[in-house]
Amino acid sequence: MKRLALLILLVGAHAASAQTIRGSLMEFGSDAPIDLGLIIMISEFGDSVAWTLSSSNGFFEVAAPEGGNYLLLAAALGYKESRVGLFELGEGGEISVEFRLWEEPLMLDGIMVESLVREPELVRNGFYRRMQRGSGSFIRPSDIEETTALRAAEMLQGLAGVRMVADSNGLERVQLRGARGYCVPTLFVDGVRTEWGRLSVGLDEIAPLETLYAIELYRGVASIPIEFGSFNDCGVIAFWTKRTNERR
Repeated sequence: MKRLALLILLVGAHAASAQTIRGSLMEFGSDAPIDLGLIIMISEFGDSVAWTLSSSNGFFEVAAPEGGNYLLLAAALGYKESRVGLFELGEGGEISVEFRLWEEPLMLDGIMVESLVREPELVRNGFYRRMQRGSGSFIRPSDIEETTALRAAEMLQGLAGVRMVADSNGLERVQLRGARGYCVPTLFVDGVRTEWGRLSVGLDEIAPLETLYAIELYRGVASIPIEFGSFNDCGVIAFWTKRTNERR
């Protein structure tokens, strides 16, 4: 039932026809292909609609469920994050692009070196890149392994500006402290935005502690990374599950 509830929450069912951007991710200057680069497709409204990792020859392909204007964000270890677009895609439209990134010196501390080996998916999806920026709060796999908390809500309550409240149905809801008081953040699970606020589903059904691999939290619009978009004036909580690290 928990899995079914989560599937209902995830936004973005496959459409009959897709609007596709495909291309090559390359190094600026040398045109060398970039392997395992993260490419995110974002609507003109800031909604992340699809993401993928580039292959060993730099190839990538992302598709949107409906026509519209989209931009691409690309990031990879050792390169500067960049974006390109807007691209106008009609119904069933396809566009091919060449996306080039500038090299950037990579500062590897002990945490990053260890995570490259133990937690490759969190490196690929940008978790540690965003953590190095220091604009949010981060709970790593080792933090979850060592916690004495019994539920995800208990881990979140330990973060600054977070509180748990019960709604009119008695369900537990997360609130973040913003400029105008406490508000309801947008929740992501494995990079996909959920609509849990509109449904009668508790936090433990969305993010059971035993399934969690890592957590990111951003309070306020200014701190939200572009890959999570900007859906309200509150903030974002992103849950990464253990499936994240089992993909490769």
